[in-house]
Amino acid sequence: MTLSKKMINAQVMETNVDVFRCPICLSEMVMMDGSRLVCADNHSFDLSKNGYVNLAPQAHVTKYDQALFEARKTVMNSGFFDGVLESIVKTMEAQEHAVILDAGCGGGTHLSTILSRLTGDVTGVGIDLAKEGITAAAKEYPGAIWSVADLANCPFQTEKFDTILNILSPANYAEFTRLLKPGGLFVKAVPESGYLKELRDIFYEDKGQKEDADPVARVADHFDEVNTERITYTFPLAAELLAPLIQMTPLTWGASADKVEKALQMGIPTITIDFTIITGVKREESGLCLVE
Repeated sequence: MTLSKKMINAQVMETNVDVFRCPICLSEMVMMDGSRLVCADNHSFDLSKNGYVNLAPQAHVTKYDQALFEARKTVMNSGFFDGVLESIVKTMEAQEHAVILDAGCGGGTHLSTILSRLTGDVTGVGIDLAKEGITAAAKEYPGAIWSVADLANCPFQTEKFDTILNILSPANYAEFTRLLKPGGLFVKAVPESGYLKELRDIFYEDKGQKEDADPVARVADHFDEVNTERITYTFPLAAELLAPLIQMTPLTWGASADKVEKALQMGIPTITIDFTIITGVKREESGLCLVE
């Protein structure tokens, strides 16, 4: 019998049900009938038809819609981020048996790609507050755990993850250090000044962008053995990728229709990828909560 995507995802959840904790009462959870997670206090969370679970009890409205995630998938499937993902995979290659959390996984493409390139026995868990992203991930990439969840209240037990990925997403370091096993690996990917500079030149012109606080220092506040690697390259941009690239990046949100049309008409032949990969190892005693 061919298993449905919901059944495939449910099996992975059931096998790894010990990682979950109820987001309402924080108690342990079990899988019932292959279709719902239930805690000791009988809070129940049904799996969707595609096999993800919504563990964010309060409704959240995000600015990320289905069209945006489709645009992101188109760009990501082109190999746009391959250099960045290869660097991340190299930091994780020593892990033969690992449970990996992608915090802020969006539509799941990054996590799915990374899992496919690791040779060990790995289990992937992707969380995001955007229901549209998790819906797309569960549908497109069965075989992992996908959950709508809040970084401020991650629905997982303490010290259950070998690696936490945080790619182009906000961070909650208190939760990350709680969730990681002793000696667990944290990997954060942050854009640098050259990232998409061709679009920045169009949409920002001579206006400077506000720089975020130093992410390396933030990681070093909470993790030991902090290392960085700068990944910079140019990617040939096929004509059909320009529109979804403009749609997916916050750089262009709020731009006028005229400015978007100008960018589309320019026919940008190459685009710059510029990231720093920051890694750290969980220390014995974590610091205070610091959210970015």
